[in-house]
Amino acid sequence: MMHVLVVGAGAMGCLLGARFAMAGAHVLLLDVDVLHVEAIQRHGLRLIELNGDEKIVPIEASFAPVPSKLGADLVLVMVKSYATGEALRLVHSQSITPGTVFLTLQNGLGNAEKLADLVGPERVLVGVTAQGATKEGPGVVRHGGVGPTFFGSFSGFTPPNLEKIVNLFVASGLEASYRQDIDRLLWQKLCVNVGINAITALCGLTNGQIPAMPPARLLCEAAVREVLRVARAEGVRLDEDELDHVLAVAKATGSNRSSMRQDVEGRRPTEIEAINGAVVRYAQKHGLSAPINWTLTQLVKIKEGTYGHGTDA
Repeated sequence: MMHVLVVGAGAMGCLLGARFAMAGAHVLLLDVDVLHVEAIQRHGLRLIELNGDEKIVPIEASFAPVPSKLGADLVLVMVKSYATGEALRLVHSQSITPGTVFLTLQNGLGNAEKLADLVGPERVLVGVTAQGATKEGPGVVRHGGVGPTFFGSFSGFTPPNLEKIVNLFVASGLEASYRQDIDRLLWQKLCVNVGINAITALCGLTNGQIPAMPPARLLCEAAVREVLRVARAEGVRLDEDELDHVLAVAKATGSNRSSMRQDVEGRRPTEIEAINGAVVRYAQKHGLSAPINWTLTQLVKIKEGTYGHGTDA
């Protein structure tokens, strides 16, 4: 039996944790949302499937560090990018063994580097997932979309538990595979986040309004072109049709409110620094400029600065 610790029991953390538990793994969800954790502790996790079926998944949850006699084979890191360091400090030292592997499926760039600094690069897997989920209330998660999960090694070192981790995803009914070209996949996902998140957050748009509204589409395309230029400087080859892919994703998820829009509307910190801000930092590293992403980053920061000041400028 695999032992999995999910750090960050938001929608995606709960979805994957529930799937792993249903496949026979021992899973512990760790989160700071007390109401959410208490609801799972009392009633189990209520999972609403794509077809509308509902099931209660018995699963352990905690909002405080929990010692483990067995240790974790896998620590799945699903918190917002800005909370990575703080969240890992909640992981009890007894939960970590020499064989524990850490997998980040977070948005943006820089998360694997943070993990590597904290736990060592040889332990870190970094990946992307096309699964979708929405947290509908304390202890309630709705599965919103199906897609593959890809992950690879941050350091080039292949962890001993790799086959077990892939098999766990597969046994859970989740398409997954190990990829050598994970850097390219991370930048492809960054293109999607850059092209959608900040624009929808600032303008109150649904994803589908970006390809439908010429000004929003032009801004999306300009931001993504900067990603392509910076990726080339990093030695990551992305095709020009990434622009078409971003617009196709926006259209396919047309009614969705992006996670950054939800954060802004909920007056919560965003992941802007790991997304558009990351493009700016990588551009500066190579002596390039990324004025569109710089501007989007500053505008979202201004929006965050209005929280608690009685204005939604």
